[in-house]
Amino acid sequence: MKTKKILGYIFIVIAVILGVVIVGQLPQLVGAIFGLFKIFTVQMSSYQAGQQIGIFIYWVLHIAITITLIVIGNRWTKKQSV
Repeated sequence: MKTKKILGYIFIVIAVILGVVIVGQLPQLVGAIFGLFKIFTVQMSSYQAGQQIGIFIYWVLHIAITITLIVIGNRWTKKQSV
């Protein structure tokens, strides 16, 4: 096996683990989305607003990294045409 193919399988395994974490923490994900809307509807201190934005950015990055690992893993594990 080539190095890219091995790394592709490793990326897919890591993406599956991250996907399971997303499913396991679905209530926190929904809470982060609603927390972002609370910034505009509820009176919050700047610390609380920054905390809500940071939690939302974490989830966006988490999902983006998971999707990126799946795409790269699938691309690298495809059968190469000669």
